[in-house]
Amino acid sequence: MNIVIFVLCAVLMVFGIAELVRLLVFWWLKPETAQEFSIVVSPGSADSCEYLVRSAAERMRWLNLKAPCRLVCVNLSDDPEIDSICRFLALRYPYLKVSKREDLVYTILDRDEDP
Repeated sequence: MNIVIFVLCAVLMVFGIAELVRLLVFWWLKPETAQEFSIVVSPGSADSCEYLVRSAAERMRWLNLKAPCRLVCVNLSDDPEIDSICRFLALRYPYLKVSKREDLVYTILDRDEDP
């Protein structure tokens, strides 16, 4: 029984150390956020769309960005399923914008739609 408790404590300590290292790395490599910040994702298929958008949103949360931030999903294949997934996710992430390749620059530079 003592061995099981010891192994469980060791595993939890490893997870705690990994989380501490992650926090220190993100703090050390934190980008300058005094200006607007945009992250662009371009899913190759509808299967990877939700994963990529949620991963980028989580990265924005980890970095603790303070300036107006924008997450742009570029639909390179004009797939209507990617559009519908991104529009659904935009309900949860109001800073998510859906763009086409030719409108990407305008979407990034547009300041009227920022939440």
